[in-house]
Amino acid sequence: MKNKLYNLGQKFSQAVIQPVMFMAVAGILIALAAIMRLEFMPDFLIKTGEFINTVAVNGMIGNLAVVFCIGIASALVPDKKTDAAVIAITSFLMFLFANNYWLTATNRLAEAGDTGLFGTGQGMVLGVQVTDMGVFLGIVMGCIVGYVVNKFKDVKFHQYLQLYEGTKFAFLIMIIVSSLLAIAVTYVWPIFNQGLSAMMRWISGAGPFGYFVYGFVNRLALPFGLHHLLWVPMSYSPIGGEAIIAGQAYYGATNIWYAELANLDKITEIHSSIGSLLNFGYTALPLGIAFALVHTAKAENKDKVKSMVIPAVAASMLAGITEPIEFLFLFSSPILWLAHAVIYGFGMLISSALGLGVYVGNLVETILYSLAVPMELGKQWLIPILFIGLAVLEYFVFRLMINKMNLNTVGRTMPTEIEMKEAREKRDRMKGKIPVETSSVNERDSEIALIIDGLGGKDNIKSITNCYTRLRTEVHDANKVDKEILEIYPSKGIIQSGSNVQIIIGLGVEEVRKDVENELNKY
Repeated sequence: MKNKLYNLGQKFSQAVIQPVMFMAVAGILIALAAIMRLEFMPDFLIKTGEFINTVAVNGMIGNLAVVFCIGIASALVPDKKTDAAVIAITSFLMFLFANNYWLTATNRLAEAGDTGLFGTGQGMVLGVQVTDMGVFLGIVMGCIVGYVVNKFKDVKFHQYLQLYEGTKFAFLIMIIVSSLLAIAVTYVWPIFNQGLSAMMRWISGAGPFGYFVYGFVNRLALPFGLHHLLWVPMSYSPIGGEAIIAGQAYYGATNIWYAELANLDKITEIHSSIGSLLNFGYTALPLGIAFALVHTAKAENKDKVKSMVIPAVAASMLAGITEPIEFLFLFSSPILWLAHAVIYGFGMLISSALGLGVYVGNLVETILYSLAVPMELGKQWLIPILFIGLAVLEYFVFRLMINKMNLNTVGRTMPTEIEMKEAREKRDRMKGKIPVETSSVNERDSEIALIIDGLGGKDNIKSITNCYTRLRTEVHDANKVDKEILEIYPSKGIIQSGSNVQIIIGLGVEEVRKDVENELNKY
């Protein structure tokens, strides 16, 4: 039961991250638009900025529910992505009109007030007034579509009814399900919404401490790949806050931030939900970790450690990918991970307490956002102070713990040249013994074969996907997984929980996934 729930969480995390990947692009566009619309800019730049702002905010940020619905459904049905996407958008639209019809038929359609439909429990989605579920509507519908399509996509009928088999039959099921769900949520969602509101009030009421708890738990969940279950609701649902900006209601810390960027001339302060977006874990903390690992390494190993941490820090600062630096110590010294989680949460606490009002992400995002927001609103002069302070704190805590506890971090127990030579020879021997299931024998194919064979062979691989840095796989029989073979592949770590196996690859993970899929498709 435990493994089943874990695998369900993994599948959801894998699916929900797909549409989220595109949110960062919209955020950068909105930030650029805000800079272009500054008063001293030429008129043509201001007009261009207004155009970009309207397109990004109204076209994407204002319609996240439908984006999540299609994105999640497509991710959950990898072999029928097009069919899943068509069924998802159609089911979504049917839900809207069925929900509106039922609210109208039962005389429960709310009337707009001075602040529109805010506070009535209803909202406008694609021009239709419906029960306001926010982004949860897209998440729920996407998951249901994914489940139904996977369940019925292989259904076969008599030859005279072949037109209605497979995904067409799944679509028929979704017509019924989406209509019934549209009616049910008019009664159930208001009750569920009260629970969300209570959670939101606790987080906002806890102030900076609430963001400390969020940051701390977020890092603890990362090794299991379940941190998306925390930050997606915080970023895009009422759990992360609610605000009315320029007469429009927005839910979730990231949505509120983008709306504020788009309407800087209409706000007088940054909403408190910014606390969950004050994340120096991409910049300051990795830098402190890198210096600590280098300084605690043996003298003869310092250059090797530098060659490991420099690209890892660059990946974190520039691309927001933290696993390469964090997984250097997670498995070898878990106690450092606990300390890192505490400092991660503390960074959010102190940033929120001091009133920093600028989204702190990777270096590019932070710079753009800082340029866009007026100093009196964002207090971005705090960023370099907090950056240095948190980097120094992380450095001294890590250095003290590594030295005092004699922790097994990189550079302190690195193998000698003889041991490295023996390891390479063993790797070569293993490669020669492995029954390579490929049609060619070049080095790249040989490495991909290590993954396939390490997972128990092609017949044991049930599914394969990826997120930012991880190759996420599910196997039929966990006992067939051979970690000794998987560890020969030059990855940054392997995590297995039952039939779920994650291989930490890094920024090139998507290419690795494609290569594995290509090899599997040859058979």
